[in-house]
Amino acid sequence: MEFDKFHHFASLLMEDDFVLTYRGYVTEDVLQAIGDTLRQQLLIKSYSRNQISNLFSVFVELLQNVIRYGHNGPQPSQLTAQTRPVGLILVGQNGPQINLLIGNYVTRAEADALQQKVNLLNTKSADELRQIYYDRLRQPPDISSKGASIGLIEIARRSSTPLQFSIKEIDRDCCFIMIKAGV
Repeated sequence: MEFDKFHHFASLLMEDDFVLTYRGYVTEDVLQAIGDTLRQQLLIKSYSRNQISNLFSVFVELLQNVIRYGHNGPQPSQLTAQTRPVGLILVGQNGPQINLLIGNYVTRAEADALQQKVNLLNTKSADELRQIYYDRLRQPPDISSKGASIGLIEIARRSSTPLQFSIKEIDRDCCFIMIKAGV
């Protein structure tokens, strides 16, 4: 990275109070290490127990989605198609709210399905989200799910603002998605 790009990146990070920034491969071990770092940062900043719990739950769900559904998007040429999913996460404070932004590569079909789910969840009240969550727990996971099919519902339940979602098309088969949740 050139110094000008690095300075620009640093300037962007200084606009908000960023608690944590990570870009790289995401595995369960990485999730654990970043999670430990995040927990320490949150304790230092003296957030409420409830806010830490909600933030940490959203953080874990978002990173597990990268691990389970991440698609190998554009990567440095020395890497093979067998590499692990790459993700980008920013945890920052803007006023009393903590924002989690996560980005990763997925297939076009996955991006479209996620967009529909986010749009649907954003129309629901807290009570409706709770009911959807408990109803989903009583059902078998979706066929395409690599988990219990409740992660996005849990993120929406614990967020204090509607989820934000954006898709940037990379090529015909691959998109970079971004999800923002506020706690």
